This record gives sequence, C-alpha cells and structure tokens, in this order.
Amino acid sequence: MAELRFPPQEVTVALSRHAAWSGGRSDGERLQRKAENFSFLRLDNAKLNDAVLARCQFTGASMVKAELRRADLFAVDFMRADLSGAVLDRSDLRGANMMRTILRGASLNQADLRPGQILLDSGGTKSLAANLSEAKLDGADLRAAQLDEANLSVSSATGANFSNASLFAVNLAGADLSGANLTSARLKDVNLVGARLEGALLQGADLRGANLRNCDLSKVNLKGVDLSHSVYRKAANLPAEVDVILQAHSRWIATGGADGQRAILSAMKLAGCDFSSCDLRGAELHGADLKGADFTSAQLLFASFLGADLPHANFDQADLGGVNFTSANLAGATFRGAKLVGAPLFSAAAGTTGRTIYPILTGADLTGADLRGAVLDHIDLSGAKLSRVNLAGADLRHCAGLSGAA
Repeated sequence: MAELRFPPQEVTVALSRHAAWSGGRSDGERLQRKAENFSFLRLDNAKLNDAVLARCQFTGASMVKAELRRADLFAVDFMRADLSGAVLDRSDLRGANMMRTILRGASLNQADLRPGQILLDSGGTKSLAANLSEAKLDGADLRAAQLDEANLSVSSATGANFSNASLFAVNLAGADLSGANLTSARLKDVNLVGARLEGALLQGADLRGANLRNCDLSKVNLKGVDLSHSVYRKAANLPAEVDVILQAHSRWIATGGADGQRAILSAMKLAGCDFSSCDLRGAELHGADLKGADFTSAQLLFASFLGADLPHANFDQADLGGVNFTSANLAGATFRGAKLVGAPLFSAAAGTTGRTIYPILTGADLTGADLRGAVLDHIDLSGAKLSRVNLAGADLRHCAGLSGAA
C-alpha cells in the first residue's frame, strides 16, 4: 500500500481559500474539483464543508476528523480511506465507493447514500449503488441517512445509530450490528443473512420481507417490529458451536469465499436441531447425526449430506437445488413443497459456466418419505429405496427409476 503524503502546494492553497470562503471572507473561493485524484493524501481536520468534489478519488487518504458537511461527494472513491470522526452530515454520497473505509465515530446524519445515476459516453445512464462493504462504522451517527440499496455486507457497525434511516433493500449480510440503534428504521427487503444483532434496538423498525437467515434473534427485542413476509428462524437456539460456524459461513457466502469459512458440520451430533430458514448453501454435513432435524424453508443450494443420518428430518419448502444426498438415511423424512431441482454453477468471478448440477439421491433410503407437492427435476432414483414413498401431487420432471415407488 502506498505511503501517505502531504498535499502539494496547489492543494494546500485551494484548501486555505475554501476555508476562507466558508468563513465569509472576500479573499476566499469555494473548492470545486471534479474527478481529481487526492489519493493517499494527509487531509486530517480538513475544512471541506460545502465543497464540490464529485467523482474525486480519495483512495487510502487520511481524513480523520475532516469536516464535509453538505459536500457534493457524488460517486467519490473513499476506498480504504480513514474518515474516523469525520463529519459528513447532509452530504451527497450517492454512488460513493466506501469499501473498507474507516468511519468509526463519524457523523453521517441525513447523508444521502442512495444509488446515483452516471451519464455514459454512449448516451445511456448507469446506476451506482453506494458501496460500504467491510467498512468500519462502529459508533457512527447515521440518523435519518438515506441508504437505500447500499452494500454494507460484512461491515462493522457496532453501536452505530441508524434511527429513522432508510435502508430499503440494503445488503447487510454478515454485518456486525451489535448494540446498533435501528429504532424506526425502514428495513424493508433488507438482506441480514448472518448479521449479528445482539443488543440492537429495533423498536418500530420495518423489517417486512427481510432475509434474516442465520441470525440469532434470541437476544433481540422484537416488540413492535414488523416482520411480515420476512424469513427468520422462529424456534429455539442452535448449539453455540453451530451458531459460530453459521456466522463464519455467512461471511463466506457474503464475500464469495474471500472471508469467513464454509460450514463443515460433518460427523457432528445434531439430532433434533432446528435449522429452519437457515442459509446453508454449499455446507458439508457428511455423516452427521441429524435425526429429526428441522430444515423447513432452509436454503440448501449445493449442500452435501453424503451418508448423513436424517430419519424423520423435515425439509418442507426447502430449496434443495443441486443437493447431494448420496447414501443418506432419509426414511420418514418430509419434503412437502420442497424443490429438488437443478442449480446453475457459477465461476468464482460470478460468471456462468453453462453447467447445471442436479440433486443426487444415489443409494439414499427414502422409505416412507413424504414428497407431496415437491418438485423433482432430472433425478435418477433407480439406486434409492422408495418403498411407501408418498409422491401425491409431486412434479417429477425428467426423473428416472421410479419403479421402486409404491
């Protein structure tokens, strides 16, 4: 990483004249720069209130306790910059890149972080969502901030104040919101997969349609919270060891494997555990004891249950795209309304590979299993035990080997 350097003389003069302008002096001049590069500069305590700095680059800059009230920071790049204690109240941060930005104790009261529209050379427009992934927002003041559709995945916002903020469809997957104030925040359709919410204040929050998979809500006061149409685990806690694994797994999902760790639950004794509505995409549960476990409405894309013991487990309404049940004991298990379908395989760069992975049930014991209303696509059941399987109303698309079902 480049070393910090002091601003060149021309920038120092411009900052001084802007300070004079802010103070109402006749010799001052408002700072108006667009798409200029201020990366890795030492700008601590800079007085930049009302400055126009749209699309400028401040990558890696040190701006500790800088004042940027009402500044035009449209599509600015603050990646890895240190804005600890900075004041950005009512600033225009639409489409800003604040990935890994340090904003501890910063004030973004009523800041605008909604998507911004950029005019392309071709004449069209491109929407840029504000990116605060992996940002450090601990103790930050974001009261009444506009954060719709922003990316705050795996960010740290412990003790941050989001009261009355608009967070529609924000990505907070894997974020740490412990002790955060989300009172009366608008969180409709927000992604909170694996987010930490211990001690968070949610009174009056709108969480309609929110994705709360892998969240431990046992220590959260949900009184007065609107959770209609949201997805969350409603029953007892999982073992502490499993909750830790799910937290790391959530970060693994949110970062595409760059951080966190894939959930490995192989050979663990988890009989009767409640995984309902959890996100276990790509998890490994080989040989696990999961007798009577509950996976209702769980996200299990590409999960592997090779040789797992799952008698009377509940997979109702679960997404089982590309799941591996090779040699699993599924006697008496229920799959009502579940989807055992093909899932497209993507590369690490999120590009399509053209491959589709279908569920595998080779050697699985489905004796007495209930698959009413389930969707099964391109599955070869010739090697599975199908005695007394209930397939009433099931959608069997291109499946083979059903002669053993009775």
